Amino acid sequence: MNNHSMPLVSIITPSYNQAAFIQQTIDSVCRQDYPAIEHIVVDGGSTDGTQTILKQYSQQLGDRFRYISEPDRGQSHAINKGLQMAKGEIIGWLNSDDTYFPQAVTKAVNSLTSHPDWAMVYGKGLHINEKNKIMYKYPWVPFDRKKMFYHCIICQPTAFIRKHVLEDVGGVDEDLHFCMDYDLWLRISARFTIGWMEDYLASSRLHDACKSVTSLIDIGFPEIMKTSMKHFGTVANEWLLHFLKDYREKGVFWFLDLFKTYHLFGKTPKLASSNRFADQWAPPYLRIHLEIDPEYPLHTLVVHGSQTIPTLPLQFHVLVDGNLVPIRTSGGNDFTLEIPIDSPGPGCSVEILSSRQFVKEDPRSELGKRTVSFVAEQIMPLSDEEYAFYHHFLKGNSTLQQWMKEKRKPSPIF
Repeated sequence: MNNHSMPLVSIITPSYNQAAFIQQTIDSVCRQDYPAIEHIVVDGGSTDGTQTILKQYSQQLGDRFRYISEPDRGQSHAINKGLQMAKGEIIGWLNSDDTYFPQAVTKAVNSLTSHPDWAMVYGKGLHINEKNKIMYKYPWVPFDRKKMFYHCIICQPTAFIRKHVLEDVGGVDEDLHFCMDYDLWLRISARFTIGWMEDYLASSRLHDACKSVTSLIDIGFPEIMKTSMKHFGTVANEWLLHFLKDYREKGVFWFLDLFKTYHLFGKTPKLASSNRFADQWAPPYLRIHLEIDPEYPLHTLVVHGSQTIPTLPLQFHVLVDGNLVPIRTSGGNDFTLEIPIDSPGPGCSVEILSSRQFVKEDPRSELGKRTVSFVAEQIMPLSDEEYAFYHHFLKGNSTLQQWMKEKRKPSPIF
């Protein structure tokens, strides 16, 4: 195969303030033995010296290297901009802190040439640190869409994709800022064949400033849930238990709120309205209205609150649809109020009367002068399954893990 018959490969590198690593990234492309490569860096307007480095490479490499540097809407947007600039038949996506191993492009092109039915190919990868030391191998397995339900089995910089496939699926989802690769593999595999090789092709760098570290829980986990729900209709216990174990400090209500957002336990009861103030202060007569889907009846309303005047404990009387009901309270200044409610819906009204009140003045706030009782940090209506999760979470990781393995049996749509 001569140079003229070799398919052009476009390597797209999204970049923002990665001056410490981007030179190694570009050099790893320059060292490839495959002659038909163009390298496109889409920089988001870096201010750390990256632009100076890019300008130097542009002068040295000529047409083999192109870059733009301007504000963008994030990594996904940058990749799509690079895709529009790309002239190649095959696309490689190499982040600005990752590197290719020697002959990676040649091996990928040979695989795609030998398998014209493959839409993309991926290989093995390593995770390295900021000093280029190997941390561990990326967990590689031959491609199986069903396995993607439990884990992202493709190390992103090892993937090479036919350009027309990327265009056919609409490029990278710009609404995603963490697991856009996971979503892309699932969209491609729903329509095309994905191939694999057992060669090591690239390294993915983990360091204190990288998104895989800084954004894993607050951005990554919600996006993983969103993506899994979109493609499979549910989320694997393996994903959930990983984050529940490593990020327990986020608290049970953080997880429950996230699960409600993505309907992990179905369309469970939700807070429709209340007279709680915008800053979460509750009046002494707190009125709450709940919406309930009959398929997911209400089991318990949990109110987590705090009082700023640590005198006598607050006492409560609770009415549900006008009837006085028993309640459970725990804690001191930070307390939890559990109100068992067996209601199939479609609605439910709850009134919480507290034993103490005081006047709060906020001269710098538009809320002004008002009568309040406590801070209602969480008002969380729970279905049977949600309450079971809540109950077992409070007992500890081992109890929660056992409950999820025994009782939660997700049925993904493949």
